[in-house]
Amino acid sequence: MTTRLVNVRLDRQRLERARRLRAKGITLSDLVRDAIDQKYHLLVESSNNRDVEAIMNEIYREHPDPAETRPRDYDVHNRGQARTAILRKLRKKR
Repeated sequence: MTTRLVNVRLDRQRLERARRLRAKGITLSDLVRDAIDQKYHLLVESSNNRDVEAIMNEIYREHPDPAETRPRDYDVHNRGQARTAILRKLRKKR
């Protein structure tokens, strides 16, 4: 296994914290490895546990239809009706 050295810039406060951790016998490289593993695990878990309905509700809440938008004359959740409406709209523009 090959390893790579990673340099990290620390501000004054974090540098002091790192020095105190090292003084207490905590190995900083182990600490960094653990932090990377934890963040990676959270990232993988969050991508596996997507709540599509909650995501869509968030999008609708953040980006609502403009007030002047008329209601559609078809059910957007009905695939056939949506297809017909889209094709009708595309034909009008050509």
